[in-house]
Amino acid sequence: MKKLYSVPLVLMLALTTTTLLAQRGGRGGGAGQQERGGQGQGQGPMAGQGTRDQARDQTRDRTKDQTQLSTQDRDRVRSQATAQQKDQLRTCDQTMQQTRTHAKALARNAGNSSFNVEQAQRQHEQLQQQFRSLQQNREQLYAGLSEEQKNAVRERTEAMQQMHERIQNRLEAINREMTGDTLRAKEVAENARAINREMKSYQKELQKTGKTLDLL
Repeated sequence: MKKLYSVPLVLMLALTTTTLLAQRGGRGGGAGQQERGGQGQGQGPMAGQGTRDQARDQTRDRTKDQTQLSTQDRDRVRSQATAQQKDQLRTCDQTMQQTRTHAKALARNAGNSSFNVEQAQRQHEQLQQQFRSLQQNREQLYAGLSEEQKNAVRERTEAMQQMHERIQNRLEAINREMTGDTLRAKEVAENARAINREMKSYQKELQKTGKTLDLL
């Protein structure tokens, strides 16, 4: 009878041991998976943060390089300034001031009742002559600039050209207000004041151009 009971007992012990080992293994594997999974989940956001930091650093480096490049370009452009260019810019500035003086005088005199067509035509011609001199001086200045200098002030040059054209239109308008013996003094004065205002802005743009090119 002892032998009959010993076999089942051995089998039960063996099965129990196998079950216990299997349960331990399952718990251990689950814990390992959880640990590994947790580490993987933790690395995801950190990896993303690292990528963002790296991208930000690269952007900062590119911006720094662009700033340094712009500074180098400005220094190179400013180093190209010549004494002749400085003289030409001063001449342009003086001519602009003289043009403004003539425009203000015409606007002031047009308000006088004794101002006649002959006087208006004479002052208008003086104003036009000053403006033509300005155009010649500006063309000489621009012709003497290097390509790098021209590129550095391209937008200002275009803005000044637009102002130049508006002033020319005002001069033509004044001429139309003096036909024969007829003088429309009010319109002459309004156009002359507009020329002075436009020339003031024109002069400021020229001075900014001079500072950019180190000519002032």
